Amino acid sequence: MIRGMLAVWLAALLFFAIASTASGQTSEPFTGDPTVGRGIFVDRGCVDCHSIWDNGGSLGPDFAVVGAGRSLQQLAGLFWNHTPRMIETVRDRGTEWPTFSEDDLADIISYIYYVKLFDEPGDPESGERWFREKRCVACHAVGGIGGDVGPPLDSYANYVAPIMLATGLWNSGPAMQASQVARGVPMPIFVGREMSDIHAYIRQRSSLRDRELIFLQPPDPNAGRGLFAEKGCSRCHGDDGRGTRSGPDLRTATQRMQVSEIAGQLWNHSFQMSAAMGALSSTFPKFQATEMADVISFLYYLRFYESDGDLEAGERVYVSKRCASCHAGEANSIVGPDLSQSESILTPLGLATAMWNHAPAMYDLIQWEEWPRFEGEEMRDLSVFLRSMSSKP
Repeated sequence: MIRGMLAVWLAALLFFAIASTASGQTSEPFTGDPTVGRGIFVDRGCVDCHSIWDNGGSLGPDFAVVGAGRSLQQLAGLFWNHTPRMIETVRDRGTEWPTFSEDDLADIISYIYYVKLFDEPGDPESGERWFREKRCVACHAVGGIGGDVGPPLDSYANYVAPIMLATGLWNSGPAMQASQVARGVPMPIFVGREMSDIHAYIRQRSSLRDRELIFLQPPDPNAGRGLFAEKGCSRCHGDDGRGTRSGPDLRTATQRMQVSEIAGQLWNHSFQMSAAMGALSSTFPKFQATEMADVISFLYYLRFYESDGDLEAGERVYVSKRCASCHAGEANSIVGPDLSQSESILTPLGLATAMWNHAPAMYDLIQWEEWPRFEGEEMRDLSVFLRSMSSKP
């Protein structure tokens, strides 16, 4: 179990990477290789205790759902609080506490968060209900049943995830809206995971038998950042999706949503967006291949990398958690390193690596009863304060 818990805690640790940008901006590329991280997840036994969508061990939480809606800093506080228990378990089993490099952490973190980009399968029975209630069946056929105003939807059964269905809907949005208005039919609105359910229904009822599944290239948040600007999204929502006077903050709009839910929100938003762009004589953006998935992954990672914090609140955390008793700069009072002189907080994962690698030594000094625990946004505020302490350039 401890090796599985290890990987969860590592996901939390990346909040220290954000300590290097106290402004909270996310202009730097997202780091880590999820493919390499998956190898670490398997090779180090994390999968023995943890699962991905119920595939794997059951002693620890399912990585596909754990920490949903939490930022890195919130995860950092959540899992740091349990580190002493992990240390005790390692020692009870006679296992050596593993140490990691910054690259190891980046890859593991990337994988653990990346798996949450993919939705669990929808419910085909609910999907059939939404397909009827939203009047999709009046225009589109599945398995030979439905209207012929629009094209049949059977081909979307070739895809495991609903992202291509969302892309098709988005690209046909303006034409579909014009048709619906002419016929006096309201446009469908998607709530929760309804789009995922409809896709599950299409996969179940499609007339395409013995079909070969199409596995798409994994979504790329860094490519999504470029597309976000290229498609004109940044004009209304800002370079990092933080919103402007013309458009809302997309980090808030997509908070605690799964990918299919984000896709539904984008569709719901497309009506107003199409009208606004038409008034400005701008072209409504369309997506090719996995471009929409890339943009969604960009938005998804923005929430994870959120790092704005309160400097004064961070200083109060530093004092109340008695960090200064070990990390102060006064002579003869330092048990741990002087953080104002430490270069570890200057690199994206330096402090994260240092904290993980020295956790057992810290535990030996203060034990469980005195272990500092972090709640809410305390880790985020502390990261900003630690950055401000540095005397390094």
